[in-house]
Amino acid sequence: MRESDLKERDRDLINNWYIACLSKELGEKPFECVIYDTKLVLFRDEKNNPVCMINKCLHRHSELGESKVVNGQIVCPYHGWTYNNEGLVTSIPSEGPEMIKGKRCQKIFATKELDGVVWVWMGNPDLKDEAKIWRFPHVESDNKGWNHYFMVTDFNNEVTNLVENFMDVPHTVFVHKGWFRNQSLKNIPITVETKNGGVLVTYHQKDDNIGVLIKPLLNPKNEPMEHTDHFIFPNVTRVDYNFGSHYKYIINSQCTPVSTMKTRVYTFIGYKLPFVGGILKPFIHFYTRQVIEQDVWIMDLQGRNLDPAVTPNFQSTPADEPHLQIERLRNLGIAGDKNIYEIEKKAELTIWV
Repeated sequence: MRESDLKERDRDLINNWYIACLSKELGEKPFECVIYDTKLVLFRDEKNNPVCMINKCLHRHSELGESKVVNGQIVCPYHGWTYNNEGLVTSIPSEGPEMIKGKRCQKIFATKELDGVVWVWMGNPDLKDEAKIWRFPHVESDNKGWNHYFMVTDFNNEVTNLVENFMDVPHTVFVHKGWFRNQSLKNIPITVETKNGGVLVTYHQKDDNIGVLIKPLLNPKNEPMEHTDHFIFPNVTRVDYNFGSHYKYIINSQCTPVSTMKTRVYTFIGYKLPFVGGILKPFIHFYTRQVIEQDVWIMDLQGRNLDPAVTPNFQSTPADEPHLQIERLRNLGIAGDKNIYEIEKKAELTIWV
């Protein structure tokens, strides 16, 4: 099989865990998705564990997404070839009950179900490390007072540009004007720290706040806002807004590479709002969907001018330091640099918004 352009460009980045679906999307029926141009089908075995397999029957290459799952095995809708949780063919109806089982096998991929999502390891099985799976915050039952949900969004752009966008404050006064921020030409001192395979940006503007629509809900007591943006290699961002000790808001996104200029983003929204968190859930769902659709729009506008075969000649300024550090880590990941978690850099600068 010829490798896709995206696989060729991302190289060693394929050796990581990527979200294939939400747990609730994988029920009694199979679930289809594409990661790194590889068509996949997921289903649950007899123990309800997720199984991920190439979405192609070995017999006449029918897709398996419209299949039935019987006793934890997926049955091809064309001729009934049946596959177990190891990808082994266990039944070929046209050959009768005495067929030799286990001679034919479709490729499967390692999976892990945690925090309401199903992760898939797409790379070299010998490099698989479950300790590197990202854990979404405050989903455990003992984290009382927290509400959370996921949004799934498709973007016409690639992972590096998306994670930069999700951590980009200057764009919010233009793309999200009125929804998230309005331009005020305030100078905000920030600290950009690259360490432990991540880029952490801390904002030091005490009178900063989120847009007029959501401020009364997230910060009714007008507490000082603590704001951090964090990129976690290779494809996760976490944005935290804390208002005092009781009002907290988290936007945690994981980017799954689908194909050239196609990415599926799983956005975890977590919030702690005393007494009213459950009541405000419909409004917060509406608000966050509107904001992310604005990002879909601007990422599409950018993507139309990008040639995947050519490294973009972005004209950066000092305010783009978070972007430059993200690009640095991603490029090292592409090259398979083993020292990526040892790199450290710290910069103090000021941005205007």
